[in-house]
Amino acid sequence: QDHKVEDFISSPLYSVLIISYEMLLRCLEQIQAVEFNLLICDEGHRLKNSSIKTTTALTALSCERRIILTGTPIQNDLQEFYALIEFVNPGILGSLSTYRKIYEEPIVKSREPSATKEEKELGEKRAAELTRLTGFFILRRTQEVINQFLPPKKESIIFCLPTALQLELYRKLLSSQVIRSCLQGRLESSPHLVCIGALKKLCNHPCLLFKALKEKTCDAVSDEQDESSLYEGLIDVFPQGYTSDTCSESDSGKLQVLVKLLAAIHELSSSERQVVVLVSNYTQTLNILQETCKHYGYSYTRLDGHTPVSQRQQIVDAFNSKFCSAFVFLLSSKAGGVGLNLVGASHLVLYDIDWNPATDIQAMARVWRDGQKQTVHIYRLLTTGSIEEKIYQRQISKQDLSGAVVDLSKTSEHIHFSIEELKDLFTLHEDSSCVTHDLLECDCMGSSEFQNSSTEEPTVSRSCQLGQNHVKPNSKKPLSMSQLMQWKHFSGQYQTLDDPFLERIKENVSFFFHNVTNSASL
Repeated sequence: QDHKVEDFISSPLYSVLIISYEMLLRCLEQIQAVEFNLLICDEGHRLKNSSIKTTTALTALSCERRIILTGTPIQNDLQEFYALIEFVNPGILGSLSTYRKIYEEPIVKSREPSATKEEKELGEKRAAELTRLTGFFILRRTQEVINQFLPPKKESIIFCLPTALQLELYRKLLSSQVIRSCLQGRLESSPHLVCIGALKKLCNHPCLLFKALKEKTCDAVSDEQDESSLYEGLIDVFPQGYTSDTCSESDSGKLQVLVKLLAAIHELSSSERQVVVLVSNYTQTLNILQETCKHYGYSYTRLDGHTPVSQRQQIVDAFNSKFCSAFVFLLSSKAGGVGLNLVGASHLVLYDIDWNPATDIQAMARVWRDGQKQTVHIYRLLTTGSIEEKIYQRQISKQDLSGAVVDLSKTSEHIHFSIEELKDLFTLHEDSSCVTHDLLECDCMGSSEFQNSSTEEPTVSRSCQLGQNHVKPNSKKPLSMSQLMQWKHFSGQYQTLDDPFLERIKENVSFFFHNVTNSASL
């Protein structure tokens, strides 16, 4: 591989160098000797931090014309947007401190529910100004451009009921001294990430928490006292004889839903090949899902961070072949969430959720893309009332922030949740069938039929859609999650569901959000 760079430099026959970011860093000294006329960076959001080695190396190259290609110019905050703009058009937004004062702070403040009228007006003005200024050198094309050429996509957000063991463990964790100290700010270096990690493991399967617990118990030299004290007393909650290899579906609400969903897809599939991509952010969770496939006799293939890069395309090509016998493709979102084409599958299950919405969006885009011939079904699994709902709400907040700056048409009426709601991570909402739906203050009562509660007007039956007409007139909370406004939603107790796959899993589900794209071609 290194010789190819040498060949490019020494031979007059080559005018284009295609190179990975990793290879660029390895051969940087050689490449810096070349004077380029144009630099094009695919997956340009990797340059969101101006201080990382990749960005520094690319900036040091002798080239005046730079182009970034990215579907996610803002993944977490507006400083990432600044880094990308600074790379392609240095100096146009001034220094970082100036940018934060003029643009970032007013825009972010204007999108808080507590913002005053003046703050909202200033924020919208600065967002419009930023969009206008960067619009001279940004060409924005969204998924809608190619949607019309793709088959229908049925997307479901499924809120899975936690099991009794999960609820008991969740309560025990929340009552720990470590989490109480985090909430009260009594610890100088509050171990928020440790607490969040423990809750996320529990949502996926209690055996992951048990394994972490046993590892900390056995590690006598561990100096991570916060994590050890977080697990204190948890061992007594687990049933006697429980081991880290105990990965029964009966202990995890999401795994119960997944098992029924896989069975439904396997049984209800027509003569046309129906296979599933099963995505997780964690290798340990993939191990559980792999054992589940073995237990039920589902053939599978797997691609994660341990899969050699040289073999990945071969695995993908084999899976996409109509002669492939694998029913499930186990995929790590970090290893294969970008660039893979898995159009051989028509179902994708996102088993867990990432803080960065771009990670999940990229993973879900593996199957609904150019080359797909079948109707695509996408399922996102969230544990009802848990930290996963809060992370999902935070994802929506980040996506709305991106839309307000990059797409001028999205103004601050698409407001995200308040800071208090988003930071309310360490609360278990046992009395709610869907906290996300509760925050919308919709009157549908979890039914697909909406009843107008006004006594002055005749009762009107209508489809339960999230829209402006469903917002209480005197609501103090702004309508959130604009992309869900038109999604149907209903509780798991709804009598009969039109979708046969959702119908089979509703017993273990508290709530659904469901949407169909390109429904006219069904």
